[in-house]
Amino acid sequence: MNYFIKRDTTEYGPYTLADLQKYVASGNVLLTDLCRSEGLTDWVPVSQVIGNIPVPAAPQPSVAAPAVYAAPAVSPYPAPPNLHWAICLLLSFVTCGIFSVIWIMVEAAWVKKVQPASKAVTYFGIVLGLWALSFVLGISGAVSAARTGHEDSGLQGIQGILSLAILIVWIVGAFNMRDSIEEHFNSAEPIGLSLSGVMTFFFNVWYFQYHFTKINEMKRRQSGYIV
Repeated sequence: MNYFIKRDTTEYGPYTLADLQKYVASGNVLLTDLCRSEGLTDWVPVSQVIGNIPVPAAPQPSVAAPAVYAAPAVSPYPAPPNLHWAICLLLSFVTCGIFSVIWIMVEAAWVKKVQPASKAVTYFGIVLGLWALSFVLGISGAVSAARTGHEDSGLQGIQGILSLAILIVWIVGAFNMRDSIEEHFNSAEPIGLSLSGVMTFFFNVWYFQYHFTKINEMKRRQSGYIV
């Protein structure tokens, strides 16, 4: 039987009973965290699930050696971009979306550090290039219209194609980033993270930052976090 863990509003798992025992022994799962088994909806404290099951003991130092108190292990990976998702959303609206383009590049750069195979930076770099080209063509069209008194239909068609290309490449980049984020937080820092495809499609930059905010808050708040 597999189990899910819930801390605050975030759900992790599934984990086998052996995994659950291991995480409790290491301090990554707390006895006060909530737990449920697959197929059930009721949450109970982890202590009720493993209360009668022996937890593997942590290795003890040799009796001949003096006790050594080591600092808690630090993740070798950089923390996700540290900006509250609500601020990210507000700045995006205030700047008419310009901040979203900047911030998704920041997110993609972080993903590239923890998942070098990610191609999100490349995709969003292409988006920036296409957007710059569209901007230049828009200015050229405005200047031409001011001189001739009518808009260039050919130029408008090119801008329409560029807009469609920007949208397609952006979505491809967002899903590439989603796959890389899930890969990282289910292997290198396993918290059982699962990202919605619908939310990724419509709200990608803010949706990713929402989860980054939750992860950063968890790391600051608890020394025994599930990552």
